[in-house]
Amino acid sequence: MKKVFSLLSAIVLVFTLSTASALAVVPEEKTIDLGGGFYVVETVIHYSPRSSDDMVYGSKTSRVYQGSSLIGTATLAAAFDISGSTAKATEAAITGSGSNGGTYTRGTTSCSGNTATGNAYFKYSGVERILRISISCSSSGVLS
Repeated sequence: MKKVFSLLSAIVLVFTLSTASALAVVPEEKTIDLGGGFYVVETVIHYSPRSSDDMVYGSKTSRVYQGSSLIGTATLAAAFDISGSTAKATEAAITGSGSNGGTYTRGTTSCSGNTATGNAYFKYSGVERILRISISCSSSGVLS
């Protein structure tokens, strides 16, 4: 029963973030060289809290490439409570997909302090590769 509740919470969180695009600010994008021809392009999207809400929502999408070929995409969505003196990560959900020979096999999430973390597991060329994504939130609601 706990797994069913967790799954439903994750689905609601992802749905909420995907339908709140009107509240989103301009996404930030960063490229990270992983060596060996692999690199990741990360995009952070921040959703503003409602005036009556002390919650901040955001997502980070990471696209993994080898050369010019996209091999997988994973998105971590998270919610943060900023009502206290420090931010607290309260929920996280991860989704993913494979491309061009890459297969998304599973994802795991955790929340600790002001950080939500997700691990996306991909298979590419017969080898499992793990993509780690994290989102942190400051007490003022700034995501990174």
